[in-house]
Amino acid sequence: MKLVTILCQKGGVGKTTFTVNLGKILSNKGFKTLIIDTDPQGNVSTYLNFDKEEKDTINSTDLLEKNYDKKIGYLSENLFIIPSNKSITKHNEEKIVGGPKLIRAKDFLNSHQFDVVIIDTPPTISSLTQEALAASDYYLIPAKPEFLAVEGVSQAMSFAKSTIFTIKSADPIFLGVVLNQVDTRRSSFKDFENELNFLLSDKIFNSKISQLTEIADSPFYSKTVLDFKEDSKARLEFIEFSNEFIERIGL
Repeated sequence: MKLVTILCQKGGVGKTTFTVNLGKILSNKGFKTLIIDTDPQGNVSTYLNFDKEEKDTINSTDLLEKNYDKKIGYLSENLFIIPSNKSITKHNEEKIVGGPKLIRAKDFLNSHQFDVVIIDTPPTISSLTQEALAASDYYLIPAKPEFLAVEGVSQAMSFAKSTIFTIKSADPIFLGVVLNQVDTRRSSFKDFENELNFLLSDKIFNSKISQLTEIADSPFYSKTVLDFKEDSKARLEFIEFSNEFIERIGL
């Protein structure tokens, strides 16, 4: 089982859309995939039209509090969800004392024989993000190709390093930065890309996700890129990225 945190303290980078599409493609490739939402807004559930308040389904608050006597949410073949709702807010500002709670849930997750678990985090630097990082094997950062995002990437990387340093059991590997919502027509794009390449070298994913209306609108229709035409640019780019992701984590 590979646990991967999707991390970005800057909102508006399309992190949840990115997470949902990656999870859907991995499940379609035959990998038993679980998405854990740790954002109090519960946007993963909203996107996928899943009831985040369903009483019989374990949510991320239950996971942190060791309440494992409920079922894991089923979305489609090979794709599952542990949703989030506002109840997790009480864990958002807690300092991690006595060890991260999410690590204690790994045996429970392992018992369900998932191939990959993707953790979607809040768009803030918080205890919930620390929980996710501490439990994970890997983490990656989606970033928009714009000037201020360089600082956002740097802050996210610094936060991850600080978490790894202060929590002895935390040792996730940095997979890299993936450029999301890319518009190559913008004159600043090349400068931004060159700056990140200079700073991060091989930690930049070769695959990039374009800024496309069909991706931006897909949450409204509860669609993923696999619902688009086979020659759709969005679909092809996400599949290309998923192949690179699979290679990097050794699935």
